[in-house]
Amino acid sequence: MERSAQETGGRIGKRMSRPSGILSQARRLRGRAMRRFRDVMGYHDSAARIARGAAAGAFAAAFPLPGLQIPLSLLAAWLARGNKAVSLIPQFISNAVTMIPLAYLQYEVGALLWPLKAAGAKEAMTALRAVVAEWQWLELRESIKGLLPVLCGLGDAAGPLLLGVILTGAVAAVVAYPVTVIAVWTWRARLHGGRSRRARVRPRKAGPELGQAPAVPLSRAEIVSRYIRWPAHIQRASSARLLVDGGQGFGEMLAAIDSATQSVDLETYILYADHIGTRFQQALLRAARRGIRVRLLYDYIGSLGLSNRFVQELADAGVDVSVYRPPLFPHPFRGMQRRDHRKILLVDRHIFFTGGLNISDDNAPVEEGGKGWRDTHVRLEGPEVAAAGLHLFNRGWRKATPHSIVQRGNLKRRLRSRLDKIVALRREGPPVPQAGLVGEGLPVQVIGNDEQRFRHRIQQAYLHAIRAARRYILIENAYFIPSRAIRAELARAARRGVYVAVAVARYSDITLAAYASRGLYSGLLERGIHIFEWPHGMLHAKTAVIDDCWAIVGSYNFDHRSLFHQLEDVAVVADPDFAITLRKQTFMDLACCHQVTLWEHESRSWLQLILESSAGLVRHWL
Repeated sequence: MERSAQETGGRIGKRMSRPSGILSQARRLRGRAMRRFRDVMGYHDSAARIARGAAAGAFAAAFPLPGLQIPLSLLAAWLARGNKAVSLIPQFISNAVTMIPLAYLQYEVGALLWPLKAAGAKEAMTALRAVVAEWQWLELRESIKGLLPVLCGLGDAAGPLLLGVILTGAVAAVVAYPVTVIAVWTWRARLHGGRSRRARVRPRKAGPELGQAPAVPLSRAEIVSRYIRWPAHIQRASSARLLVDGGQGFGEMLAAIDSATQSVDLETYILYADHIGTRFQQALLRAARRGIRVRLLYDYIGSLGLSNRFVQELADAGVDVSVYRPPLFPHPFRGMQRRDHRKILLVDRHIFFTGGLNISDDNAPVEEGGKGWRDTHVRLEGPEVAAAGLHLFNRGWRKATPHSIVQRGNLKRRLRSRLDKIVALRREGPPVPQAGLVGEGLPVQVIGNDEQRFRHRIQQAYLHAIRAARRYILIENAYFIPSRAIRAELARAARRGVYVAVAVARYSDITLAAYASRGLYSGLLERGIHIFEWPHGMLHAKTAVIDDCWAIVGSYNFDHRSLFHQLEDVAVVADPDFAITLRKQTFMDLACCHQVTLWEHESRSWLQLILESSAGLVRHWL
């Protein structure tokens, strides 16, 4: 009896354990299916990329050719930089039953707009219907052989049909894009909001507070070897001073121009004939009348609207004025995308200024009638850093056009002036720093990009320092639309416990750039990156500081224009004292900002979602 009872209990236990084993296997299969679904749907992709893939698939599904739809959808997704797996989903909706009614509809739409009358269209469409109805995927070669003669025999009906196919495909793509954006963001907002108990996106732990991270003091040599991308190309500066906003920066720059005894070289993106612009004009005029060599280089598009009288007064006083890439005959629009975005001031080949300050009232204090933009500049002293800045200035100066030729618009004289500049600079020789700071002073690296060569140098410097970060990364940037490489490195830094914070402008002067930037917030916030928005006007600073060791100030924005189209320059300072000063200033700015949370960002309206995704489509030109 006891044995039979034990056997009965064992059989019952086995029966009781079977459902649990089946359930566990079902859970495993469900997990695998969900992982496959995430891979196919591009779960970690942005909504814009998924929507571009869906739009490409909708466009390809409009073509009533079974063998052409899948390659066409992959090609369209590649061209649109969309998710290729998502582009295949609309192809499951299209089949032999839906293709023929769609083809008739497309032909009627195309015939309404086609200027000629198609003869034999009815017979051609009937033949096409018969071939598509007999399509066999298992006999693909034979099906294609039967389809080709029918396509060649469409005759006059091919034109209206092709036109209708393109029109319906374009309409399907335009409709699919916003619908997919709304669907993806609604789904993700539901998961982030906690309304689903089975939410797959769980909030990540925020990075440690800055004060809790261990601080390891490093010497300047150790900082250079760890955080600097090219340690062999270090310059030395006798001093480095952080200049906050236009009130402090403009005062230092004007005082330096007035104290010049040998040369003044000014390169700027924006030069306006307003209050601040007039003050700089008068300072340059005073320097030129003292017999000092003065050169002024400004960008044509950035300074669009600058009066000829303003510039002519400088030229008449002896200031050598050049304009970067003005529109000249016979190619007025060639190179309009490539601009000079640098802000460089060199005085006596010893004092070097750079940063984000433009020569306009936008950066002037509100008390002086300006807009009070938040910006940052740096003043460096020393012959080595000045020689590096002069090298960048000469590269832009060589490609610029003298103001006198811009007025006449003569291409031959423009080319002749470039040749004369090249000859003059070669006679002058490269800028050679004076001895006396080798191995002494602050380690500084002046980095500039170019139109073709060294385009990624500044981004490479950022990536190297981000990879070396151990405590914190603080970034202030006016137009934060970083490349995928920057976003990936910031996410890796946050995963290894680095506190990553980014400050951007809430109210940007370029609305499309602000929408494109906000379209990246979700992916950054999910990965533990803290985002702060400056609500007090425009935040125009372009700075970063890492671990109280590495600090950068310059004109470089985290957008595609700075990466691909514009001349930029930055000054990297590998000094703890300067980095601590910049870190304190950044924390003061963050204290005045509004921190964006994932819940708040995911709760925005559908209209904002569509605007952000649409702005992401044109981010290459922002």
